[in-house]
Amino acid sequence: MLLNELKNLDIYLLFFPESAQSQPEIPGYRFENMSVLKPVFLTQPKTPSLFKVACQFVFRQKPQLQHVTLFPSVNRQNVSIVQKLIADLKPDIIWAEHLESLLLISQLKYVPSKVVYSHHDFTWKLILIRRKKFKDFVRSFLYYLTQKTAIRQYGSFVVGGASNELQEIKTINPACATLYLPTLYPVLPASKNFNQGPLLRIVHLGSSKATANHIGIKNLLNVILPRLQNKIEFECHMIGAVDGSDKNMSYLLRQDNVVYEGFVQELASVLRAGDIHILPYDKATGSRTRYSVAMNHGQVLVAHQAAVEGIEGLVHNENCIIENSLEGIADAIIRLYKNPDERMRLGGNAKKWYDETHQLTPNARLLKDWLSKNNICHG
Repeated sequence: MLLNELKNLDIYLLFFPESAQSQPEIPGYRFENMSVLKPVFLTQPKTPSLFKVACQFVFRQKPQLQHVTLFPSVNRQNVSIVQKLIADLKPDIIWAEHLESLLLISQLKYVPSKVVYSHHDFTWKLILIRRKKFKDFVRSFLYYLTQKTAIRQYGSFVVGGASNELQEIKTINPACATLYLPTLYPVLPASKNFNQGPLLRIVHLGSSKATANHIGIKNLLNVILPRLQNKIEFECHMIGAVDGSDKNMSYLLRQDNVVYEGFVQELASVLRAGDIHILPYDKATGSRTRYSVAMNHGQVLVAHQAAVEGIEGLVHNENCIIENSLEGIADAIIRLYKNPDERMRLGGNAKKWYDETHQLTPNARLLKDWLSKNNICHG
């Protein structure tokens, strides 16, 4: 979205490893200066056993394709496809979104362009949050080596949505230039309907298949909801696709005051101003996006401190509620239940802050100045 705001740029979108999309499904795009490339990437083969992955990673004689053992899509055929595209297009900037794209770029024989890495999270941290068996420690260590090596080699210019992780990247590659950019969605009109009814609506947004939501739902089930039951009148609305194998979610959905909304295309129909938007994830592992959705809708964000670590501009008791424990989140919800005026104040401040800080034009200007300052682009 931000690149699309910059003038005098011809933008080529390449969806890797999937290239089936015809265009990004985000409103507000101008397509006059955008083209979608549709090469046919090699279908990812089955990932080899962890033992074989570890052996290949350590003993492979040709390290230039070492990453294929962890990321099957970063293979010789796909690298060749991208190398030819770059030779034909001769881009000034290569914008690598997420780790897999950066790894693909790192395998090219010749990179004539400046590479900007858009960092989302440190993959090795997420592996050990879900499970801590021996093979998970091995896989996490291999991801750790892979991501750190890629950042050292091609992490000269990094943008991201969590300032704490950008600082960590600076320790990996002290020479890199970083830029914090918030998670942006098209600014919505302020809602005139504020929920002040006797029944408090609590919203949890996100598929249980994602690690942050998987852990957050577990925390919601085991700690937060039991502290709310029989103390306040509430409904907890679960929005997002469900992992059928997730026992925590299955148990959660059987509770009387839990409402499963499923996948919702138009979030404005379920995200009401003044509702509690809960972030019960208690790990600091990268860019969080849901805070932005909640505050854009004028909801009252109640988050664990770790869940919003590195998000600049969030101020406890001014535009959101930030607690350092799951028990504290439950207690804060009880307080807000008893004080609808406070919910109205926080929801109003959240929407005001989002509207003032998450506009496309000023953030695009920040990006433009950063690109110019680092001699990446002077458009």
